Amino acid sequence: MAEGEVRGTPTVVASHLDVVYRVVGGSRAPGGRRSGPRPGDQRRAAAAQREVHAVRDVSFVARHGESIGIIGRNGSGKSTLLRAVAGLIPPTSGRLWVAGEPSLLGVNAVLMSQLSGERNIYIGGQALGLTRSEVRDRFDSIVDFSGIGDAVYRPMRTYSSGMGARLRFAISTSAAPDVLMIDEALATGDAHFRERSTERIRQIREEAGTVFLVSHSNGSIRAICDRVLWMEEGRLVMDGPTEKVLEAYEGTLPTRSSARPSRDDVPGVERVGGADRVETAALLARRGWPTGCEGVFLVPHQGSATISAVAPTAGRLGWPVLLTYKGALPEVVIEELDRLSPRTVAVVGAEDLVSTRVEEQVRATGAEVTRVDALSPTDIGRQTVRTFEPGLTVDEVVVIRDTLHGANTALTARATAAGSMLVILDDDRLDEETLRTISGVAPVRIVLATPEDDRPVELLAQLGEIAPVEHDSRRGAARLVAEAAAAIEPDGGVTYVSLVLATYETLVAAVAAAKDDRPFLVLPSRDVPSDVAAEIGREAPSGLVVVGGPAQVDADLQQVLSATMPGS
Repeated sequence: MAEGEVRGTPTVVASHLDVVYRVVGGSRAPGGRRSGPRPGDQRRAAAAQREVHAVRDVSFVARHGESIGIIGRNGSGKSTLLRAVAGLIPPTSGRLWVAGEPSLLGVNAVLMSQLSGERNIYIGGQALGLTRSEVRDRFDSIVDFSGIGDAVYRPMRTYSSGMGARLRFAISTSAAPDVLMIDEALATGDAHFRERSTERIRQIREEAGTVFLVSHSNGSIRAICDRVLWMEEGRLVMDGPTEKVLEAYEGTLPTRSSARPSRDDVPGVERVGGADRVETAALLARRGWPTGCEGVFLVPHQGSATISAVAPTAGRLGWPVLLTYKGALPEVVIEELDRLSPRTVAVVGAEDLVSTRVEEQVRATGAEVTRVDALSPTDIGRQTVRTFEPGLTVDEVVVIRDTLHGANTALTARATAAGSMLVILDDDRLDEETLRTISGVAPVRIVLATPEDDRPVELLAQLGEIAPVEHDSRRGAARLVAEAAAAIEPDGGVTYVSLVLATYETLVAAVAAAKDDRPFLVLPSRDVPSDVAAEIGREAPSGLVVVGGPAQVDADLQQVLSATMPGS
């Protein structure tokens, strides 16, 4: 359709639309305590109210047959606009006209988790305007489309998040509403389901409906939408053809150019680091991995035992590690997932560590999600190996205690660099599943890296039945890792360096080094130990890639490292 061509009759007309939330909350008392309005103090209660102007003076006309994407950064008003069109939020001012019954993937509000999927299909279908007999005629196709099989007769509260989302999508698209709205839900399920979902949206559009899609994935927007609304701070910045608007929007996104040396006058030293560990991991992925990688590990940004359990597998597979908040994906991670376009994202940890909301946001980027649904580091490590490395064999298994100190970070980094399997102890003995996993990789030796007074007899007996057990003598973190680096023949490429006390930065750097078979070194402090300096001299690298934020890697440290380079 040519630009400016009218496709059909209007379905949504918004004229100078405003949506303002009034939020009531107490002020902060001294010491960080929250103090609400006192009884009878109306002035304080009034002062505690504040307004959030979520949508500001937005006007547009949507027509039959259009598929319209809504884009913008977090907090730009995309979802609020969608909910206003759906009739879930009343406009504060302006005018809004919608033809027929709009559907915001459209039945979540009426579905009941305690009822079976079957009952909810009838409830949802009737909420969409279908008669009971029409729902009955479409029942089998809804179940087939959702792929939940006989689970349709179980209560929805027993469903996984993916099963529930697929059923909601199937119900919502069982009728062709005048206006269908999808908020970051298109990419639910595996690749096959995403393809079917995309095709279903196209069918609805062909049946003269209007589709709105809110998504952080520009790939999904390009695949489905012929028009895009770009929102910023509640305002409509641009409205036009998909490629034209996306090109303008993408030109405003951060280039993440902080993945450069922090000072241009430090020869041979490149610092990769952001404002925090989350951004640092994303910047390192941007530096080292091209678009179209096979997979990504997504781990919680707190609880370093989790990333320790995953890092060796990530290094062997060559997958980057990104970090997430428990309840939501950081914006920088959404952007990096969109750039990487991985086939699979492994969301690591049970819901106590990473919420299902994060899983839904990952699916919205177009990736297939595999959940490592475990809580303890031992279970996470075992499940990660079994899921992503079936048939793995290694020469060495390293067993460490679940404690936070530099030696264990160094041991994890060394295991990652050397391709060893890592096991993190939760107790004084290993469960049968973990023992079977260790035995299955057929190690030549097992390295037990615990203090001499922390080597339970039963544990030693368990491990000794699998392979000879060696005891690590804890020669120092820097030396441990330098020994692993010494096994790599010098070739004039780069060497990775990190401060061992920065656990997350150290392990994402170890994964990046392992992916390209590069040497990796750690520093126990801002001084460079003789072992590390000697290894840099042996390698004669073309440059050092130092991973860490400016608080960890300042110009002085870069200068010290630069002085270790041959010829400096």
